[in-house]
Amino acid sequence: MKKPFKFKKSLVKLALLPLVLGTVLPLQAATSTAELSACYAKGLSDRAQCGKISQPLSETKTEQKIDIHFMVIPAIKPLYPQEAIIAFAGGPGQSATEIAANFERILKYARENRDIILVDQRGTGKSNLLQCDMDDLEQQFALNDTLLGLDFYKEDALKCKEKLDTDLSDYTTVAAAKDFDAVRVALGYSKLHLYGGSYGTRIALEYMRQFPDSVASAVLDGLAPNNQSLMAIGGAIEGSLNALFAQCEADKKCANSYPNLKQQWQSLLNQVEQTPIEVSVLHPRTSKPLAMTMTKMKLFSAIRMALYSHSFRALVPLAISEATNGNLAPLVGMMAPSEDGLGLAMGMHQAIVCGEDWPRLTAADKAKYSENYMGEMMITGLDATCPIWNVSPVPSSYYEPVASDIPTLLLSGGLDPATPAKWAEVAMEKLSNATHLVAPTATHIVAGQSCANKLIAKFYDEKTVGDFDTSCLEEDTRKQFFMNINGPATANKE
Repeated sequence: MKKPFKFKKSLVKLALLPLVLGTVLPLQAATSTAELSACYAKGLSDRAQCGKISQPLSETKTEQKIDIHFMVIPAIKPLYPQEAIIAFAGGPGQSATEIAANFERILKYARENRDIILVDQRGTGKSNLLQCDMDDLEQQFALNDTLLGLDFYKEDALKCKEKLDTDLSDYTTVAAAKDFDAVRVALGYSKLHLYGGSYGTRIALEYMRQFPDSVASAVLDGLAPNNQSLMAIGGAIEGSLNALFAQCEADKKCANSYPNLKQQWQSLLNQVEQTPIEVSVLHPRTSKPLAMTMTKMKLFSAIRMALYSHSFRALVPLAISEATNGNLAPLVGMMAPSEDGLGLAMGMHQAIVCGEDWPRLTAADKAKYSENYMGEMMITGLDATCPIWNVSPVPSSYYEPVASDIPTLLLSGGLDPATPAKWAEVAMEKLSNATHLVAPTATHIVAGQSCANKLIAKFYDEKTVGDFDTSCLEEDTRKQFFMNINGPATANKE
């Protein structure tokens, strides 16, 4: 889950955002009315089928239409032609079709006998993309965000609002759920199996609430339920980072190479907060020299995003140690994936956080979530910009736990820096037919880093965990820490 406010400054922004075969067969849905054409997606070798449907902008603006674009990845062997899997993207603000290859990888076993539907949620991808302007990496690196007051971000929000020229109230989770079912109807499927990851679990839950008769089963991976504030992500980040520090301390080689790592991290944060580091660095892709102003926000952003991946987590002790000694190269390398803002549609993102999360924050909530750096910055940003966006709050009923007996599998990573396992327990309050599985060493999105992709396929077939052997989730997926820039291998040569 991702940041709620700084639109143009994506390195700073990422720190605050609240919450990647075989022969193609023709689609088998018996009563499809959608016009489909062959299409391809980046990283997806197989040909898919793409289409669009026209939807009313809202129940009160029926004369205004929006095109909802979707993709269908055909099953390898369509044993269930009246059923399909629909995958909901995260962010909020990701385009499902743009990360089709990620979904195909996560759901590759489930795809063996069911089609996969990917819908660009309204405001993302090709479905009326709501995107704000962003600076290039050179401008992002050079920016000293400590000199920018809230008036700057208010002005930034006003500029983006003028550019988008739309009422974000029509782009909330509640509004979007209807589009997904309209796609199901157009394609002629009688039942859907749901897969949602991160924010995608929130839209999946809302779909279950609004269209229970359309759902055969659901898998929710990295829960961000509607009755859980995204502002609590600050605590999740702290918990995941503290687990990394504890892992290093328990590892003799890491502890010897990076003694007092947690204290070193706090000292580094204090240092850049008082005096940002000015240094010349190399562009992480082109190696072009760039001026870098390392501020607390950029430093925190780089480390925070590294917590999502074990490959990057293995670099964190080295990056902190090197930065303390004036070498920012490892940190800069971590920033490379953030150059395009992770492909999030920031207008749609604001629709969610300003229409769903910000309105329900009480004074007590703000005090609680501001106890850590990330929570404080997120709330400050929302308080400054949400009044400008003026998104109509979703109905109060939206925050009621989803009550359902639909077979549901919940997955959580024990090291998740965005959606901790306890958030899944919040969602389970009224899910009477749900099972929660935790992979202790997984980070964010369990199905992408464990055997869970096989369990998902079996769950869709049997609609129960039953006597599943889930012991494979206990496998330790963490990687060895880098002892120096050459990697972890040198640490073993003793």
